Amino acid sequence: MLAKTAFFFIVPALIFHFSGCGSGDDAANSANGSNAANASPAVNEAPTDPLGGIEKTPTPAEKIEAVTLKPVVDAFCSAMKRRDEAALRRVYSRATIQSFERDMQKEGTTSLVEFLSDEPVGNRCEVVNERIQGNVGEAMVTTQTYPNGIMIKFVKEGAEWKLTNQSSDFDAVQGGS
Repeated sequence: MLAKTAFFFIVPALIFHFSGCGSGDDAANSANGSNAANASPAVNEAPTDPLGGIEKTPTPAEKIEAVTLKPVVDAFCSAMKRRDEAALRRVYSRATIQSFERDMQKEGTTSLVEFLSDEPVGNRCEVVNERIQGNVGEAMVTTQTYPNGIMIKFVKEGAEWKLTNQSSDFDAVQGGS
């Protein structure tokens, strides 16, 4: 019985040990060019792919200042910093205010400032890369809460652009789950 047990452990160990060994025919490999991929380029040649086929990290998209939607975001950030309830209500669309009020009622709060206080803007409040199509716009907004930026949707009500609580980034996450 001991011999059988030893056979089942020793033979696989030996096979594993010797399976890593090459054929020992290194001269043949270098002569036929099978190691050509590992060879250094000639002195005057530049390597064609220095990363060896590894994809490079894409460069960040160009940031273009948002001219049309920037005043709306600036007003939002200012209202949040000053904790100005009336100013905050003026920057949001009617549909967004109604949505907030339903959520506030569920949470038992009447202050929009308090309701939104868990998403501070901090000292950073930027808006770039706006896209406007008719009465709908979208721009990348960067704040303390969203340091990498988030695509926020805007709507035009009357002659004024208003902030919404919608984001194509959130829509993409919800659609993927």
